[in-house]
Amino acid sequence: MISEELERRTHDLLMRAAQVYHGHPNADGRLRHTLDRFAGPLRLAVAGAGRTGKSTLVNALVGEDVAPVGQADLVTYRDGTELRAWSRPEHGRPYEVPVARTSGGLRLDTPVPRAVVQWPSRVLRRTELIDTGPSTPPGQVLPEADAVLLLTPRIGEPDLDFLRAGRGLRGPAAFPIHVFVVLTKADMHGDGLPDGLLEARRIARRRRREPAIAALCQDVVAMSPLIGHAARTLRDDEFRALAAIAALPRTASDPSLLSTDRFTAAGALPVVGARARLDLLQRFGLGGIRLALALVRTGAATTSALAERLQEYSGLKDLQASIAELFVARRAALKARSALIVLDHLLRTERVAASGHLLAELELLLAGAHDFAELRLLSALRSGRVALPAETAREALRLLGGAGTSLGERLGLPTEATMDDIWAVAEDSAERWRREAGLGDRTPAQRRAAAVVLRSCEAMLAGAESMPSVTG
Repeated sequence: MISEELERRTHDLLMRAAQVYHGHPNADGRLRHTLDRFAGPLRLAVAGAGRTGKSTLVNALVGEDVAPVGQADLVTYRDGTELRAWSRPEHGRPYEVPVARTSGGLRLDTPVPRAVVQWPSRVLRRTELIDTGPSTPPGQVLPEADAVLLLTPRIGEPDLDFLRAGRGLRGPAAFPIHVFVVLTKADMHGDGLPDGLLEARRIARRRRREPAIAALCQDVVAMSPLIGHAARTLRDDEFRALAAIAALPRTASDPSLLSTDRFTAAGALPVVGARARLDLLQRFGLGGIRLALALVRTGAATTSALAERLQEYSGLKDLQASIAELFVARRAALKARSALIVLDHLLRTERVAASGHLLAELELLLAGAHDFAELRLLSALRSGRVALPAETAREALRLLGGAGTSLGERLGLPTEATMDDIWAVAEDSAERWRREAGLGDRTPAQRRAAAVVLRSCEAMLAGAESMPSVTG
C-alpha cells in the first residue's frame, strides 16, 4: 500500500546516499545511524517543561513505574528480555551502566547525560519512549524522535517556539504530522470531578481548531498524567481504601476533601489510616481522589472497573487511541519523514558529485508522498478542523486508513473478501469520491479533502491492479 511504497523508496534513497558518502567524515556515520533507526521501532519523545508530568505519562503509557531514571537528562526506554541500561555519550561508543529498580522508578548508579534503558514490555516492542529533561532544548529532542508529545498546562509562546522548530521539510512533509500537544492539567478543572475533566477536553477541542495552533501540530488533547498513571497501576489495597471512604456518609467525608491538609490531618477519615491517605494523595492528587470516589459511588465496584473508568475520564484512553491511529499505525511514514529530514540536510550541506541528483530524487519523492497528506487530513477530520457530512466523513476516515491501513480495512471488507471484491469496491469508492471532489456546493476545504481521499482510492486501485489474482 501507500506507506510500503514510501518506505521502500526512502530506504532505497538512503542506501544510495550511504554509498555516495561512504568514508565521508561528516556524513558517513550519520547515514549509517539513520539507516539503523529506520529499521527499528517508532521513537516517541515525551517533551515539555519541568513538572508537566512527562515521567508520569511515560509510566502511564508503559503501565509500570519505570520513570524517572535518576541522574540522566534524556532517557530512551526500549523493549528487552531483562532490565539493563547503557550510557550513550554524544561522542564515543555506548557502555553499560548499573541500574536498579526502586519504588520510585529505575535508578542509575552513575550520572550520565543520556541513557538507554531496556525493559521487558509489550508496549515498547513497536514504540520506544523517550523521556526528556526539563531543560532539553528542541534541537536535541526533535532529532531523536519520529513523533513527539509536547506536554504543557496551557499553550504559551515557548510551546509555539518548540512546535515551529519541528518543521523540517518542504512540501507535504512540512505538515506537522508528528506532534501532539497534551494539556496536562485536566484534573485541575472543576476540582477533578467528571464535569471538570470534560471541560478540559472542550478547551483542547477549541485550541486545536485555532489556525495558529493547527498549523503547528497534529492534534491537541487534554489529560491528567497523574490520574492516568494511577489508573493503569491501581492496586487492590488502594481500591479498598477508596471504597471505604466512598461508603461513608457525604457529610462525614466531604469536609476532609476540601484541601490536602484536611485530607491528611490526624483523625480525618478514620476508616483509612494516615499513611494510606498520604499514599493516595501522592498517587492520585486530591482531584483524582474526588473523581475516584464519585466513580465508586456510581457503580465502579471492583479494582478493574474503577481502573477502566479512571483511564477513560483521565483522557489516557483518548491519547492512547490517538497515538495508535496517527503514530503507531503510520510508523512507516513517520520514520520515513525523520530519515528524509536527515538526508535533505546532508545533501544540502555536504555537497559531493552525486548529491544534486539525489536531492532531485528526494524532492520528487516528497512531492508524491501522499502519506503525509493522508495523516494531516485524518487529524483535521477527527478534530473538526475540516467538516464533512456525517456519513461522508465516516467513509473518508475509513478510506484514509483511520480504521486500519490494509486494503481490506480501508475498504471495509471482511478478511475473506476476494480480489475481485476489493477491485469492485475500490473502483466504486474512487468514482464516488471523484464526484464528491467536483460538487459545486462544497467549500474549498471540503473539495481539497475529497481530492486527498480520491488520491487514496486511486492508490488502492493501483495496488489491487498489480495483484495477479484479479480476474477479468
